[in-house]
Amino acid sequence: MKSIFRACALLLLAAPLPAQMIQVIPDVSTAAASSGLSLSTAAYYAPRPEKAGPSKPAAYEEGKVPLSGIVLMPTAYRGRGRNAIGLGLDFNAAYYIGRLYGKNTYSWTTEKKNYLDRLGVWLLSADSKMQVQTEGAWRPAMSAGVQGILKFRDSPQPTLNQPTATVKVTSKNTDTFANAYVVLTKRLHPKFLLNAGYSDGDMPKVIYSFSEFLSKEALSLNGHPNATIPSGMLFGGFMWLPKKDSPIGVEFMLPQGAPMSPKLINLHLGTLLKLNFEMSYLAFKGGWDLLGMFQFRYNYLPK
Repeated sequence: MKSIFRACALLLLAAPLPAQMIQVIPDVSTAAASSGLSLSTAAYYAPRPEKAGPSKPAAYEEGKVPLSGIVLMPTAYRGRGRNAIGLGLDFNAAYYIGRLYGKNTYSWTTEKKNYLDRLGVWLLSADSKMQVQTEGAWRPAMSAGVQGILKFRDSPQPTLNQPTATVKVTSKNTDTFANAYVVLTKRLHPKFLLNAGYSDGDMPKVIYSFSEFLSKEALSLNGHPNATIPSGMLFGGFMWLPKKDSPIGVEFMLPQGAPMSPKLINLHLGTLLKLNFEMSYLAFKGGWDLLGMFQFRYNYLPK
């Protein structure tokens, strides 16, 4: 009989406790002492906290800057990081002042180093997107959208110097561009996010306007007469928010199959440089330029 009572007692201890009993247990050690359970058994029945994912989207909505784009290219977020399906609309203004420093290895140039050259390119763009997938614990946010860009110059484009002649680059002062894109963005940490996407359209043509070494005349001198600029481009980057109102980011723009293989890296430096002053690194086959620019993004939708 004693063995039967012992077996019944063990079965009662091993049986799950009702939900009402779990909700009123204030402390594991107190519950164990009052019910005669061991600490390990009582801890098993104690309520467990919900696991948090690798990101907390609400942490971004308290900031003062839009997270819908890094510099020229968008992210999958709307506004200040709202994690909801819907429409977004941004206006972006970027002004490429000029070249701070650059080098080239072309045989037809008289100067292999260039510095403090005026560029004077304005880019005024409207970016409209539709967020089609929200961000989950491990799932990135995804958006699809279009960009319309108005480009104009406030100074003539620089000239190309050759050992025997000077070639003046001719181009219109005003031009318009458009491209469509799809982009994925994921927060790896409440203050750090990754961004990657693909665009199809005129954005590679915009990159070719940032240096005289990528003009039609320069392409012809480098063995690319009547070159066609492709429309496909990969882009990506990351953003870090040491402060809620001061993001630091890096953006990569990589046209696919383009002559001279240009690559543009835009640096969003936040509080490191004041007045929204940014720097860009433009690399191409045979040379590179370090550019200075100002950039401002205004989020119109969602409010």
